[in-house]
Amino acid sequence: MAKLQTVEFSTCLKPTEMIRELRQIVVNHGWKYERIDAVRTVDRFAIILPITQLAKSLGIKITNGPYKGLEMLSWSHTPGSSGSLHFTSWCFPIKINQEDFEKLIKMWSTKLSRRPWKWTFGERSIIGYFHPVFGKSKKFFKSMGFDVKSKVWPIDCDVELNTDFEEE
Repeated sequence: MAKLQTVEFSTCLKPTEMIRELRQIVVNHGWKYERIDAVRTVDRFAIILPITQLAKSLGIKITNGPYKGLEMLSWSHTPGSSGSLHFTSWCFPIKINQEDFEKLIKMWSTKLSRRPWKWTFGERSIIGYFHPVFGKSKKFFKSMGFDVKSKVWPIDCDVELNTDFEEE
């Protein structure tokens, strides 16, 4: 069994949009994919008591190409009484090097309709303006090389994905 790496982060975009953009990249490069429908356990807090709930997650698994074995799952859940947080989790075999993975994330991010780390004032107010998820998301995208202070979107993506692969 191949060893996997997992990267999980939150975005302000709904899971359907995140999946749609990755699917477009996969289709445009001629790779094959499988759709994943799963359920994930999440915690919701009711006053001071954590309640475990299930959240439906949508995903894509790339079945051929240089990113074979990469899975992306996304889901939403309501941590408090209102407002949803959207998360995405990327699992990929260690044979896909970190640099190639970061290129894919950059290309995927630039195809999204708005900056994935930038929630609107209304979204933040409903969820809780100082929720730690907002800062963690911004920190993640900054570590990926995005200028999180820029107001320009979409940015030009000059990233070329690895297209060399051997068919098994």
